Amino acid sequence: MFLKGKKPHLAVIAGCIFYGMNGLFIDRIHDMAITPIIFYRLFFGLLFLFIYIAGMGKISDLRLKKRKGSLFLQGVLVVMCMLLYFTCLKITCVSIAILLQYTAPVYVMLASPLILKEKIGKESIIALFIAVTGVFLIVRPDSLSGIELTGTYILGIAAGLLSGVIFAALIMNVKILKAEYSELAIIFWPMGIALLLLSPYALKTSPEILYSNLKVLIAFGIVSIGFGEIFTILGFANLKAQTGSLLALIEPVSGVFFDITVLGVGLSFDMLAGCALILASAAFISFRGSENIKERDRKKAPF
Repeated sequence: MFLKGKKPHLAVIAGCIFYGMNGLFIDRIHDMAITPIIFYRLFFGLLFLFIYIAGMGKISDLRLKKRKGSLFLQGVLVVMCMLLYFTCLKITCVSIAILLQYTAPVYVMLASPLILKEKIGKESIIALFIAVTGVFLIVRPDSLSGIELTGTYILGIAAGLLSGVIFAALIMNVKILKAEYSELAIIFWPMGIALLLLSPYALKTSPEILYSNLKVLIAFGIVSIGFGEIFTILGFANLKAQTGSLLALIEPVSGVFFDITVLGVGLSFDMLAGCALILASAAFISFRGSENIKERDRKKAPF
């Protein structure tokens, strides 16, 4: 309804760029545990979303219809994905956490023909191979070969793999919800459910520490949950699940870009090559690959 032509592709890419700024905000938040950070990120992001929806005169789009269970599931999946990702991040490292979460396109490619009745095109397979190779080069897991595989470390790996599975489920569930709800409702209600589920963590930060980080947390919520969610969900809802999951691999590329330009992180040849491969994959799938969801396809809900 909102996007036609190649605009859904651009929406996902724009959303991933906003998500790629996560590291910039995390670097500027001090003395807070990750769960309160996630809560306040959601709180200020959801507040921004509500103001945006009200300002656009789209409150009626939030009316609950059928598939309330799928909406609730989306909120649960959001929380699970974040907690699993950050668990993997804490136990292992950033590189492994990114690599394992962005195995999601593989799961989408395998599951979407069964769940969403999407065909696997040769363009999607080629783009997936190129993109996953790019992610592999960016995180450079060969440099981690000396890590001891303890029980705790294996738990972190399992959490990372599950975060990839949950991320894939998130993308596919958007397609299911699109048959009943507007993009704005798909954004707003799951974020609200996630906020409620994480509300016990709101009081785990003292008022003094919260106030000292308030400006960064507000900006974090608006940029990541506000702009990031709006663009990515608009894109996911109007693309095949396979295409959306592949384009989501732009996020680690944008993260690398902001690390280099703002945080001064060094750029290796492998990272540059990995970014180039992911960008090439995104360009390929946008111009040669899966088409947008046509109106008649939207009416054929899988459930």
